[in-house]
Amino acid sequence: MATQDIQSNERLVEKLAQKTAEVHVLKHIALNINSTLDLDQIYDLVLGTMDEFFGFRHSIILLLEDSDTLRVVASHGHENQPLGGTVPVGTGVIGTVAKRRRLMRVNNLRPQRAYFSTIRRRMEEAGRASELGKIVPVPGLPDAESQIAIPLMIKDRLIGVFSVESREQRTFSDDDEALATIVANLAASAIQNARLYRLVEERRSELAEAHDHLKQLNETLEDRVSARTRELEQTNRELRETQVQLVQSGKMASLGMLAAGIAHEINTPIGAIHSNADVERRAIGVIRDVLQDPAFPEKLRDQPRLKHTFKIFDDINRVTLEATERVIKVIQSLKSFARLDEPELELVNLHEGLDSTLTLINHLTKDRIEVVRNYGELPKVQCYASQINQVFVNLLTNAAQAIKETGTITITTHQDGACAVIEVADTGGGIKPEHLDRIFDPGFTTKGVSVGLGLGLSITYRIIENHRGSIDVRSELGKGTILTVRLPMAPPRSYLAEDQTVTVPLG
Repeated sequence: MATQDIQSNERLVEKLAQKTAEVHVLKHIALNINSTLDLDQIYDLVLGTMDEFFGFRHSIILLLEDSDTLRVVASHGHENQPLGGTVPVGTGVIGTVAKRRRLMRVNNLRPQRAYFSTIRRRMEEAGRASELGKIVPVPGLPDAESQIAIPLMIKDRLIGVFSVESREQRTFSDDDEALATIVANLAASAIQNARLYRLVEERRSELAEAHDHLKQLNETLEDRVSARTRELEQTNRELRETQVQLVQSGKMASLGMLAAGIAHEINTPIGAIHSNADVERRAIGVIRDVLQDPAFPEKLRDQPRLKHTFKIFDDINRVTLEATERVIKVIQSLKSFARLDEPELELVNLHEGLDSTLTLINHLTKDRIEVVRNYGELPKVQCYASQINQVFVNLLTNAAQAIKETGTITITTHQDGACAVIEVADTGGGIKPEHLDRIFDPGFTTKGVSVGLGLGLSITYRIIENHRGSIDVRSELGKGTILTVRLPMAPPRSYLAEDQTVTVPLG
């Protein structure tokens, strides 16, 4: 029985290792896909990762050009696949997926190739051979035998199709389908944000050109130009805030899907391992009881090798139980953090949110930063849990990144009248005095473009402001920074009446 349990555990551990590797890759995609607003970089990241890590050698992305046509914008592993080719909606696997807005997994594509051969022949016979290059064969890989095609959706709206193909029949499993679906969802969000960002930038460029034109038009109209300039500056600020919201929306949606995916993928196998480890512990106990039976030969009972073997079993069992309990704790933290679909105000334990966030950013603090929790008596606070969790992520991540080597992060909480006070202090390098007035501005960062977009504290400020709270900063160069958040224990009545006007999107 013990041998079977060990073999079962080994299989579960192998499966867990595979799932963990997949989760790491999905995390890589989720974190990097929203660090850029360049469409070509998004396409390369998605298609290249599918090839490098998951072995999907042939993939293609098509975007909806109008209600009837899909256009190829990126392909990987298609030797002769031209960009810009089109697929009519409703035609072949890809077109059918676009029309029905449902995933399709096809294990035999030979009928599709025969269908397109017929179309090509009829177009040639009709003297329309010059139009053949505009129609993409379905699938794009000429000798494909199987295919998964997934609609790229933003809520209920189709924006394109993501297709993975293989030269082998029945090559795609349910796990492949699930992975491709997660990647497609991440890609859809990132593509939509990049397209919206491009529109915002085009609009900003138009406004800048209009501003220059007005200035050059007539210097004598200085008052009118000045008024127009103020309007343009206000519009520009609004556009920057919209840009911040677009980027953060995709980032939090990706993190939410990632957190939910991690919890789902790991929970079942780790639960089985934990349960089997307990069964193994009880089985070892039964064997010990048998050995203590007077009928069992004393000479065999006292053999050193037998005692050593039992010690090995005990050590393995103890390590397995401790490791699985640690993973279960992380899963619970992920579930607590990933409450991104709760749009209602609720009573929230802020200490639980802080602890969950600390668990999730443990990789930033482990072995180099001491975290001190000075938690005071604090009742539950009525707020948007997911938004406040986002505030904690931004504050604690900034604090960890401010400490270059070793140091301390101190979290202090207490109640001050009708407000909850959360203070995050770090022993990092501090902030220059000339930067203190700008740290909450969208796009302002002291970390460099490669580290972030300068959105974290701007988003934090808007969330706290929308909760009718306040945030202030104190900093001293070479000693560290203290950020203090004050949240009302319950929002004022006017806030409850305007509840639907909160504009910070969180996925």
